[in-house]
Amino acid sequence: MKEAQIDSNNDIDYEDDFYDEELDQKSSNSKIAPWIISILVHGLLLASLLYMLMPRQEKIKDAIITTTPIPEVEEEEEEKEIDIVKEKVEVEVEVEVETPPIVTEDVVEDHNETENEMESESAEGISEAISDMPLVGSGIMGNIGGGGGGGGAFGNRTGGGRKKAVMKGGGSRKTESAVDLGLQWLADHQEPDGHWDAGKYEGEASAKVDTACTGAALLAFLGAGHTDKVGKYKKHVKSAITWLLSVQNPNGSFAKTNYTNGICTMAIAEALGMGCGRSDVKKSTDIAVDYLLKQQNISGGYNYKGPSKRDDMSVTGWCIMGLKSAMVSGIKVAEIKNAFNKVEGLLDIHKKTTGDNNSESKGLSWYAPKDEKGNGSACQAIAMLMRQYLGWHRAEPWLVAASNGQINKIHKSFEKMNIYRTYYAFLTLFQQGGKPWKAWNKPVSKLIVEGQRQDGDFKGSWDNNGKGGMDKGGRVLTTAFLCLSLEVYYRYKSVMH
Repeated sequence: MKEAQIDSNNDIDYEDDFYDEELDQKSSNSKIAPWIISILVHGLLLASLLYMLMPRQEKIKDAIITTTPIPEVEEEEEEKEIDIVKEKVEVEVEVEVETPPIVTEDVVEDHNETENEMESESAEGISEAISDMPLVGSGIMGNIGGGGGGGGAFGNRTGGGRKKAVMKGGGSRKTESAVDLGLQWLADHQEPDGHWDAGKYEGEASAKVDTACTGAALLAFLGAGHTDKVGKYKKHVKSAITWLLSVQNPNGSFAKTNYTNGICTMAIAEALGMGCGRSDVKKSTDIAVDYLLKQQNISGGYNYKGPSKRDDMSVTGWCIMGLKSAMVSGIKVAEIKNAFNKVEGLLDIHKKTTGDNNSESKGLSWYAPKDEKGNGSACQAIAMLMRQYLGWHRAEPWLVAASNGQINKIHKSFEKMNIYRTYYAFLTLFQQGGKPWKAWNKPVSKLIVEGQRQDGDFKGSWDNNGKGGMDKGGRVLTTAFLCLSLEVYYRYKSVMH
């Protein structure tokens, strides 16, 4: 019995033990349940949050998608840059193609086209002038009117027009270099107020000479295409114009002598024609022309002071050139034409008194090819130029004879060169063209280039050799005139059509 009790107790004990474990499990299970609930709740919350966030993520993706065209735009811009580089390369190749004929003198001379009818080129230019043939004879007056293409009357002086004109006219790299050096010397020796002082450089110290030298120097800069707006000498051109306007008198004159008045009127008129200044330059040209018109003699010619009964071809030449430059710039065209009619009448009178006009050795006054000492050949060259401007054809017997007279007096050295005649001979023989021009241009331009100083402060200038009455103007006037002589290829277009 006792054993049985023990067993039963053991059973109880076992049951109790078992019961206790079951209770422990239940109690532990009751403790786990809240955690499960918490996890589920948090899971639901997370799921709802994720659900709420899902649309925003889709919008961000959409925004990213909309930016995808940006790389394509960048690629197009890169392609454009490549095209631009290619275009630059093509432009450089074109420049290289154009350059050799100008640099190589032999090629330039082979392109000389002044034999019969030199072609007038429309050129890159800045001129507002109204004529396509500056200083042309009128038939008497030539073509005055609608304009001369892109560059106007003075368009050959710049850009492509200048390069082509050098090639066709018989210029070279050396003549162009000489012009550049000459202009540099003039620029370096200009006074701060804009004028040139002849007295400082072997000339005469006087106001009238300084004024004439300033007009001639300004013409040299304009002749090479430099203005107050274009080129490396803008400041020098502007100050020269300003100074000339400051010394001009209310009656339009620049000095008491018509040499100076003719030169300065020509300079101011060409400045106007090339677009320099504004209303001040136009007003200056207007009153300068008025003054010259009043100075003309009844006969049609001009004297140092006028009007008078004495006709001087040299003075007449400058006054007519000044008026012609004004006319192609649109100033007082009708009045200037009337003045030219008078000059033509005067030349006709002298033609009747010269005897055999087919001879290069006969004639009187302006037409006679006199000894160099008397500057007769210079006056002959001026008379030739006037006849060409007034409409004579190159085949006129006297023009042919006078042309031969000029080329038969080509000097052998710079020291013996009549610089005044040289200036006018370049102008008239260029207009004449053909064999006379070729016979003159090559040897004389060579003498000028070789005579240019290359040393020290003189570099770019020319010595006054005492020939041609250039003493008063000294180194300044000599340098200006010889620069103008070598600018002949593009300074004016040919009028001999």
